[in-house]
Amino acid sequence: MKNKPYLVNLLLFAVTSLFTLIIGTQFQITFQNIALPPGNGLFALILKKPAILLWGLPYSFSLMLILLIHELGHFFACRAHRIEATLPFFIPAPTLIGTFGAFIKIKSPFSSKKSLFDVGMAGPLAGFLAAIPVICIGIARSRMIETNSIPTAATLGEPLIFTLVARILKGPIAAHSDLLIHPIAFAGWFGLLATSFNLFPIGQLDGGHIVYALFGKKSYYAGVASVVVLMLLGILFWQGWLFWALIATLIGLRHPPIFEEERLDPKRKAIAFVILAIFIVSFTPAPITLIR
Repeated sequence: MKNKPYLVNLLLFAVTSLFTLIIGTQFQITFQNIALPPGNGLFALILKKPAILLWGLPYSFSLMLILLIHELGHFFACRAHRIEATLPFFIPAPTLIGTFGAFIKIKSPFSSKKSLFDVGMAGPLAGFLAAIPVICIGIARSRMIETNSIPTAATLGEPLIFTLVARILKGPIAAHSDLLIHPIAFAGWFGLLATSFNLFPIGQLDGGHIVYALFGKKSYYAGVASVVVLMLLGILFWQGWLFWALIATLIGLRHPPIFEEERLDPKRKAIAFVILAIFIVSFTPAPITLIR
């Protein structure tokens, strides 16, 4: 493995790409309202005609691109501060999305709050900027349908930026109608969801890095409060938040100390407000609601 340092990264990237291609193919079939041949499920159809996976390419490419740009934001910020870090590791998952996201492993400690802040904010900022054009392209390709035209479906909670783009590109939605989003728009939507989760001020999440850089050891209390909020959101709106509360707790609520405890400069404090705004416009309390 020492002679092939990127083999694991490439294998995980390939498997995650396959998973998202399969999910994207299913999304495309649903979006185009294509009826599969009797007795043939999606996997049987893929085995018979592997080229059908190309239908999932718009979703897979869009989602993988957003995740990659997010992690490269962290990676290049690490490079700028001479912090050793790996290339992104993608996490394949047999879920509605096809992945649990991606991460980089930081191998050397942060020497200052400035480097911690820069690395923490670079990923969400880059990922958000990548998600916006994806959402615009996806919503432009989406179409209006009657609310009761699909017997079983899932309604996506709309972050503010998603709603704003839809209003600009599609106008007001008429009564008894809804927007059937294109798979590309769904990829952008997930990019926003991943951004908002990572910006919760918990431990070594991106938001945890940022808040520790701003407030030091007091950030621990923000982490505890965030887990409580996630649990309440899981009870009241979407059970998936309970899973993320568990993951965040396992990751750890307390951020490791930083060697140099200097104050952040006004420029970085201003950027912190931009990151807060990104969180606000990317967050939705009920990401998915099943309609039966």
